Amino acid sequence: MMTFTAEGELEEDHVKITSNNTELKIGLFSSDYPTPEEILLSSALSCLMLTVYYIAREKNLKLNSLKGYIEGTLDPKGFQGDPNIPPGFLEINYEIEVSANNKELLQKVLEESERRCPLKDTLTRSIKVYVKWKII
Repeated sequence: MMTFTAEGELEEDHVKITSNNTELKIGLFSSDYPTPEEILLSSALSCLMLTVYYIAREKNLKLNSLKGYIEGTLDPKGFQGDPNIPPGFLEINYEIEVSANNKELLQKVLEESERRCPLKDTLTRSIKVYVKWKII
């Protein structure tokens, strides 16, 4: 088992997150900082791309190029309190452009990457989430 962690503290209109000795500043929509939604999409895209790289390396497939794009759609009315609309993403779409000389092996790598990508798995399956509030 592996455990990943992050710590955060509110600083005016953004949250300063520290994870793996790296600091990120995350803000609300229309702030000068990336939003939590943009960070989630960035993480999901990089996770799938790095999974492709990792599995290609396992199978001795040299990638010529790997580029990606991701977008997520949400209805802000959910965040604003409308009980009939989920507050989170309604749909996420990846678009990955990849090149390798061995197209047959590449196809196998891509199929396996979709199955093995930790964040794609997390986004597509129900997981347990617990919130523990400490009122001080």
